[in-house]
Amino acid sequence: MTLLPNDRMSMGEVAWGRNVHLYEVDIAERSFDFGSKLPCKGDAFEFSAVAHVTYRVCDPAVVVGNDRISDGQELVRQLALDLMRTKSREFEVEQSAEAEAAITELILETDHEPPTGLEVVRFAVELGLEDEAREFMRSLKSLERSKAYELGESELERQRLELGQQLRRMKMDFYGPLVRRGEWELLALYLAENPDDVADVAVKLRELDDRTFERQFALLKSLRDGDHIEGFHFEKAAQRVLGRLVESVESGQAGQTLEAVPQPESLEAESDVPEDPEEEDRG
Repeated sequence: MTLLPNDRMSMGEVAWGRNVHLYEVDIAERSFDFGSKLPCKGDAFEFSAVAHVTYRVCDPAVVVGNDRISDGQELVRQLALDLMRTKSREFEVEQSAEAEAAITELILETDHEPPTGLEVVRFAVELGLEDEAREFMRSLKSLERSKAYELGESELERQRLELGQQLRRMKMDFYGPLVRRGEWELLALYLAENPDDVADVAVKLRELDDRTFERQFALLKSLRDGDHIEGFHFEKAAQRVLGRLVESVESGQAGQTLEAVPQPESLEAESDVPEDPEEEDRG
């Protein structure tokens, strides 16, 4: 029979009951602290644990009936330590916060099997790191920061390149129609105000010249293959060639232009031909 502080035995239970012994059990809360080493996942490192425990007797009859329960504090400490060691093996050394929360939850929710008549009402654990584990954590954090910095730099460079490409496309969308329509004065005005765009526009002009040359060459080839070229077809072309030659001379590029023009074979061999054929015969 368990009598709690507010319970009373009746006179009949006292007179006629068969109670032989009366045990007084302290059911007040008791607190204590203890420290221990707890293994980490993989057993490479250990946690330095300090536990704060508050327990009480929840079933006095079990405590009285179990002769093995002579020191409640030691029993609670041993049971808690076994659970702590089992749970701590699930966490890496860098997961000390998660391990603390998981161990605390486990200790407070576990029912003792077999029943001990004791329960933990409050529990907290602090997990520290050994010097080697702390150094390992510092190295790991340093690597993570370096990796994050490199990733950030790579992402910034990627965005910078994308922005540059978008800006060049916008410029070409602006300058392209001016080039195609031949509005050179307006184009020169814009380039004078934006000299950094000259290189991109030059590339656009070369591309346009290349496409124009390819189309003209394809047209001439088709005309040649179909025997559609007559003498008068070359008149305007010759005029354009001469006009370009004059423009190049006026712009100071005559030397380069003339060097690019192949010399006729008759002129190249002119020095080998005697001025007077009769003198050759007389010789």
